[in-house]
Amino acid sequence: DFTLASGKAVDFGIALAEAGRSNITLLHVYEDGDMTPDECEFKLKSLTEKACSGRDILCDHVLEKGNIFNVIPGLSSTGAFRMVVMGTHGRRGLRRKFFGPDILKVIKKIPVPVLVVQEGARMPSGGFKTALFPVGSHDAYTKIIDAVIFIAGLFDPEVHLYSISKSGFEQGEKLRENIGMAEKSFSAKGIRYKRVKEDQKVFSVGFAKQSLNYAAHAGADLIAIMSNPTRENYYFADNDKEAILTNDLNIPVLCASNATVS
Repeated sequence: DFTLASGKAVDFGIALAEAGRSNITLLHVYEDGDMTPDECEFKLKSLTEKACSGRDILCDHVLEKGNIFNVIPGLSSTGAFRMVVMGTHGRRGLRRKFFGPDILKVIKKIPVPVLVVQEGARMPSGGFKTALFPVGSHDAYTKIIDAVIFIAGLFDPEVHLYSISKSGFEQGEKLRENIGMAEKSFSAKGIRYKRVKEDQKVFSVGFAKQSLNYAAHAGADLIAIMSNPTRENYYFADNDKEAILTNDLNIPVLCASNATVS
């Protein structure tokens, strides 16, 4: 959308493409009342040329008229893309720009991993070094595990497999199953990880605040979450996810959903 946040997303997309020897497609979605198609095309072409300049990656661009909530999931469902990188403007975004609730609504419908980048985020030198992976009892949990494995294959971060225990609440069978699946998958791929269990220290409805406190303490430069809520946490999950996506620490967030490629 030609803003600072989308510029940061391009920077991260370039870093991912260079590490993974991939190509980049820059997308701009416009509606009536925005710039003219010719103006959009000119700006998008200039940004594409700048992204490719001096780098051993191929870049192209796509200009689409429509609604971001339909166009982005639709294109990402074609099977042509391995990952989507999007910038967010925080909880108080501009009209029709990607702020907390809007970006969550979009990424829930995207079947490939999504990296959400805040305006203040910076790609660490040498790539991601510490990834916070809060565990959950989600269905389709293999999708976020696979997304973390993909990123780990590019940058070799240490993954902190993290959970918060609430007094009086035991871990459910699905949560234990997902934790075991993550540990088994990481071990099989030689991914560095450690299991971190904390008792609840921040007494709030959700888990976002304490998780972000731990991320700051651990020096995490990436957080990995499922974008869809679990059944048992449905009533507060979206607020938690919005808080993580738009976190003031400016830690990028790797997301996966239970959406499927059409």
